[in-house]
Amino acid sequence: MRLRRAALVSSTLATCFVASAQAGPMVWASMGEDAYRLLRRSGAELERVEPYAVEIRAPQADGRIGTREETVYLMRVDEDALPRLSRDIHENLKTCAGFMVHTSRADGRQAVAGFREAAQRGVKPLVNYQIDDEAEVNPLISQVQESNIRSTIVKLSTNYKNRYYATTGGVNASNDLVTTWKALAGSRTDVTVKQFTHSWAQKSVILEIKGTTNPGKVVVIGGHLDSILSSGTSENSIAPGADDDASGVASLQEAMRVLLQSGYKPKRTLQFMAYAAEEIGLKGSQAIATDYKNNAKKVVGVLQLDMTNYQGAASDITMITDYTNSAQNTFVKNLAAHYLPELKVNEDRCGYACSDHASWTNKGYVASFPFEAPLANDNKNIHTSNDTISKSGDNANHALKFAKLALAYAVELGSDGK
Repeated sequence: MRLRRAALVSSTLATCFVASAQAGPMVWASMGEDAYRLLRRSGAELERVEPYAVEIRAPQADGRIGTREETVYLMRVDEDALPRLSRDIHENLKTCAGFMVHTSRADGRQAVAGFREAAQRGVKPLVNYQIDDEAEVNPLISQVQESNIRSTIVKLSTNYKNRYYATTGGVNASNDLVTTWKALAGSRTDVTVKQFTHSWAQKSVILEIKGTTNPGKVVVIGGHLDSILSSGTSENSIAPGADDDASGVASLQEAMRVLLQSGYKPKRTLQFMAYAAEEIGLKGSQAIATDYKNNAKKVVGVLQLDMTNYQGAASDITMITDYTNSAQNTFVKNLAAHYLPELKVNEDRCGYACSDHASWTNKGYVASFPFEAPLANDNKNIHTSNDTISKSGDNANHALKFAKLALAYAVELGSDGK
């Protein structure tokens, strides 16, 4: 698909902006207009900037979902500037991440085209969103335990100095998670645990429960395994990442544990994913979503859990409305109302490429992102050495809600055979 370049193209866009004599490797990246302004303000080295007008699906003033236009920038940028950009986005825009890293200019152009195409045609769900599996869901929800989630958060945030995608800690965290998930799977022959190998050191981890009657249709629940410091992460950096995103991995792992140990057998295939390298441009989830698209895998739904344990506001769950699927978002909200009626659910936007759901949306899959708080009230300690479970009261009470929601999502979609 041909992309329409944004009307605002000035001569300065083709210029390199040089911040220092010691620049890192240049990589292709895309980001929204606000993030691009922050990047320019930082003095980072940029080159070959290409602006594009892209329509995205987003809530309108009347509350209905429609489309609006924003400018997305594709460019080559000093890779070392991206952690600082992530920090600036978090501090100034009150959102997360905000950029995607690409393997080439062609790959970046294709990604931008993917978002535009998704907005123009919409992504129609492939499933029935009727809630009709109470007999299975309710007994399972009662088995979800806060202590297990808390234990996983503590383990992931204290057993390694950091879980950065290029460090020993990041590699070990992936390898150890494989061992943990294999232990949870036990002797079940319908369950496999594997690592998805990337071009960098850390691997993503995937546990699959094969569907009994329609295994070709896949339900994905994911969160990212890596952690980062905005000031720059090296081998010995202390980046516990308890909330971002040990909490999300812990929430999905507890939902997984209950399903496995209860003997639940889905009709559709369930896959639980711990993505590598989210913090440096959604690289892990991009690689997996691209692989699934290239191999025509029928993913019928994706749920992203990124930061689940910091309750920064009176609300319990904040549904992210942009770069997600409105029909599935409504389904997730209905799941909460049906199975967890005590919870307060609201909505917010988080901007371009704020977490791994965007990778799936970009490839034409249905994705949703329930978040821990409105973006203005999220955890201000992320991407620092202070992102510890103590900032959530040394408990996993908030993450417990997301584990229960993920379990309901897995069963309601996994139990349908069509």
